[in-house]
Amino acid sequence: MSPTTNESLEPLMDARELSFVAPKVKNETNISEGKTYGFIPLPEIVGFILLLLEARDVCSLGSCSKVLHSICNSDYVWKELYRRRWPQQFINTRNLLESCTDDGVIYGTQSSGHARFLSVHSQGWKALYIKRHREMASIISSYLAFVDTWIIRKYLDVVQFLNAVKYLNSMELSFEDVCYVIFSTKLSVHANLIGLQYSITFLGVENKDVKEAVVSRGVAEREVRLKWFKRVKYFDQLRVPAHRCYLTCSIGKIAMDKEVVAFLSRGRTTNVRVLRIGTLPDQGIKQAT
Repeated sequence: MSPTTNESLEPLMDARELSFVAPKVKNETNISEGKTYGFIPLPEIVGFILLLLEARDVCSLGSCSKVLHSICNSDYVWKELYRRRWPQQFINTRNLLESCTDDGVIYGTQSSGHARFLSVHSQGWKALYIKRHREMASIISSYLAFVDTWIIRKYLDVVQFLNAVKYLNSMELSFEDVCYVIFSTKLSVHANLIGLQYSITFLGVENKDVKEAVVSRGVAEREVRLKWFKRVKYFDQLRVPAHRCYLTCSIGKIAMDKEVVAFLSRGRTTNVRVLRIGTLPDQGIKQAT
C-alpha cells in the first residue's frame, strides 16, 4: 500500500506544478438560476489525490475526462510514481540529470551518460516507468521460474524458500513490485508465497494489506501444503520415531496468520528437522492469453 503519513508526503511533488500542464477550465454558469459558480482549482486538488494512488489507479482516473487525462499523463505525476516505487533508481537517474546539465547546458555529448540523459527527456517519465516495470517483471519472473526447478515431488525445501525471499530483499523490491509481478496466477503458488513472506518479514507490510493484495490479484484461494518432521526424542534409551505433521492452508489465510509466517521464517529449528512447502495436485499455472 502507498504511504500516507505526513512525513512520507513531505518530499513529494508540489501539486501546484500541475497547473502548468492542465488545460484551463472556464467558470460554469447555471442559466436557469442566473448564477455563476467559480471553478474549483482542479489541478491542485487532483495533485494531492494522485499522491495517494497507485499507477493503475492513475491510469483509470485519466480515462474519465480530458482534463484528468492531461493531468494524469503529465511528467510530474509519473516522475512521482517512479520515485515512490523505485526510490534508489530514481535518485540515480536524478543524479545523472544533474551531472549532465548546468543551466541548460549539456556536457559530455559523446558519453553514455548523455545518451541516458536524452533517453529520459525523449521518452518521458511514463515511458520510463513502463520500461522499468517490464524489466523488473522479466527479472523477477525468470528468477522465480528458476526457483521452481528446485521443487522435488511438488515440495520446496524451506532453506531454498528462505534463500529466495532473501534474494528478493537484495533486489530491493517494493510492495508494488510484489503486487504487480509476484502475486500472479501466471506464477506458481510457491512464488506467491515467497512474495507474501518477503512483504511481511522484510517490507513490514501489515497483514491486512497483504491479504487485500492477494485477494485483488486472485491468488488468495490458492493453497499450499506444509510438511514437517519433529526431531527424534529419547526417553530412557527408548527411541521415539519422528512425528510427521501436515498443514494445508490458502495464501489468503497465511497472509492473516502471523504464527504460520513466523513458522516459515524460523525454518529448521531444534524441534523441526525437516520443513517443506508443497502444492496441491489440481493447482496449475494459468497461461497468458
